[in-house]
Amino acid sequence: MTPAPSVTPAPSVTPALDSHAILPTAAAFLCFGFAGLLLLQWRARRKPYQLVWACGMLWYALAAGADSAGQWLGWTEGTYRLWYLSGAIAAAAWLGLGEVYLMRASAFGELVALGVFAGAVPALIRGGRLLQAHEDALAGAAIGIGLTGIAAAGVLALVCWERPAWLGHVCAGLVIAGTAFAGWHVLSAPINTAQMLDPTTGIPHGAAFPESVRLMTPLFNVGGAMALLFGAAYSGWQFWRKGAGLDRVTSTGLVALGAFIPSLGGSLNRFGVTDVFYWAELLGVVLIFAGFLASSEVFTRRLVTPWRRPIPRTHSVF
Repeated sequence: MTPAPSVTPAPSVTPALDSHAILPTAAAFLCFGFAGLLLLQWRARRKPYQLVWACGMLWYALAAGADSAGQWLGWTEGTYRLWYLSGAIAAAAWLGLGEVYLMRASAFGELVALGVFAGAVPALIRGGRLLQAHEDALAGAAIGIGLTGIAAAGVLALVCWERPAWLGHVCAGLVIAGTAFAGWHVLSAPINTAQMLDPTTGIPHGAAFPESVRLMTPLFNVGGAMALLFGAAYSGWQFWRKGAGLDRVTSTGLVALGAFIPSLGGSLNRFGVTDVFYWAELLGVVLIFAGFLASSEVFTRRLVTPWRRPIPRTHSVF
């Protein structure tokens, strides 16, 4: 009698309880909570930057939530597209836009224009290399993206010189139009599902999208992150110069660091270094949230003793 063949049990589909699932889940919950606090603050004070920051944190929450869903439930094209649109395109740009609405100095507007210009440079460099390789169609798309970024930087510079009061609204128009345009491409572009995740770490990266889509991300990520970073650094310098309390300086320093770390993690992810991506994602929002708490009157007056002459609360970062 022939013995029954042995049956290899099917592998478990239960996701592993590791940092790849836990970190983005924690980041998503923290981002949604932070967005809710910003909306409550906007409801009480009606400051435009609070509403825009809330939108930025919602984009951040959607990116982390897509990460979490992908790690727990498995990655799909829809989850991957949502992750890329909200994280690689929208989150940094909208958080940077909030900083533009907060800061009104023309010097800061020039820094924002410089950040957008810097975000256009990678597409121009790549376009030049593609031209040398005789890949004319993709080269044209890359150069078009770069020139669009330079034109946007020029518009922002002109507005901050001639009509600085319009800077927030003009920048908002550019961010909304850019998000819609990039979103259409992200949602309609073909995806190579085999390239969605890094085969070594299982963490998503942008390699599944055509290069024409990926070349758009520096305009949003670099421009938005530099606006947030420059704004926090500029505020910290102003607080220091005017003799602000330690809480104000600490707050802006935390926000600046929180803007830099996710940007660095995203850049490393783009170049294939994905193992630190989730840590950077979580640490960034933790630091920005800590900056928010450090600027809160209740928090700072109970736990932080100003060491220099305070300035009016109307100059607070949050």
